[in-house]
Amino acid sequence: MSLREQREKALKAAQEIAARVKSEGRTFTPDEAKEVQGLVANADAFTAQIKDADDSEALMAKAFAAPDAVDTPALSGGFGGHVVASDAYKSAVLAKKAGGRFSQMSPEFQGKVFTTGVSAGLTQTQYGQTLPNLLRRPTVADLLASGTMSATTLTYYEQGATTGAFTTVDENGLKPELNFDFDPVIETLSKIAGWTKITDEAFEDTPYLVSVIESQLLLLLALAEEDQILNGSGGGTDLTGILNRSGILTESAATVDDNLDALFRAMTAIQVATEGLSADAIVVNPLDYQTMRLERDANDQYYGGGPFTGAYGNGGLAMGPNIWGQRTVVTTAIDQGTALVGAFAVGGQVLRKGGVSVEMTNSDADDFRYNRVAIRAEERLALAVYRPAAFCEVTLATSGS
Repeated sequence: MSLREQREKALKAAQEIAARVKSEGRTFTPDEAKEVQGLVANADAFTAQIKDADDSEALMAKAFAAPDAVDTPALSGGFGGHVVASDAYKSAVLAKKAGGRFSQMSPEFQGKVFTTGVSAGLTQTQYGQTLPNLLRRPTVADLLASGTMSATTLTYYEQGATTGAFTTVDENGLKPELNFDFDPVIETLSKIAGWTKITDEAFEDTPYLVSVIESQLLLLLALAEEDQILNGSGGGTDLTGILNRSGILTESAATVDDNLDALFRAMTAIQVATEGLSADAIVVNPLDYQTMRLERDANDQYYGGGPFTGAYGNGGLAMGPNIWGQRTVVTTAIDQGTALVGAFAVGGQVLRKGGVSVEMTNSDADDFRYNRVAIRAEERLALAVYRPAAFCEVTLATSGS
């Protein structure tokens, strides 16, 4: 029987005697008083022994931990550096070096430090409202408005066509009626997650751990997020992507030479359908962008400038110039032959619950036996499309002229 169990047994026996005396409305007899005093004294002795044991164990842990203090080198301010600088990572390294098991969650990451809170027993630092720019190009999520949510579902009103219009009227005349078509929509949070495993040695090599997190896990997470925002089916745990929303506009190019014109027609269609909203971005596949970028006029001049200088030798070469002056996202998340034109900033919004979290453990399956650490990254988000007519799916021609 442990010291704690013996202390609890002594205290329970003393409490039973005291309860019986109280229920009978009397005082302790000399024998009862002597017995209770002895039981309480024993409990106090066990308490002192427990404290000595705890103090000894804590001192032992400090003695062994001191030589193995985690040395976190100066790292970039990105997500990987944020993880390895966290107390969760340092505690995990110390636990592993001591031969123990661990399961740690790093603080959530969204950007600049905002505030601090406590969740599920772990102190977590909450951050600002944007994810780090993991790709060397803008993503579709960057085009949309961003926000946060605390619940697991979001109810908003999707705006459709407006009927009726303002007009001039006679004095005391009947005024025209305007009807705004708003339909309630419920969105549910989706979780995007993935994991990988590395060796104990790689886990302790903080620069390598940073590269695993930033160049593999979070890069792939950003790509998966972009695919969901564009193409999510809405079935199962998927988001309902913009291209699968009812009510978005459509446009088609007749030939390859008509592709750029079709994109401009889509910009016009959005402005007409929404009665004033202007397109602010275009999303296109790299192969389609390549076709447009390499188009030449009758004088064999590149529309977007040649390989060494701007069009007709004017200005410098722009790498990845925007199409029709609109912010252009070139991504494989959209299929070849399809482009998306939209008034992204006002037409939709990405809402996140919390930030990106990274959890680490060496207790998954047989990892403890093989000296491996499992690392999992995940995020929760929802997509709201307030004006479906603010987006136009363009079918591009991929062959022929």
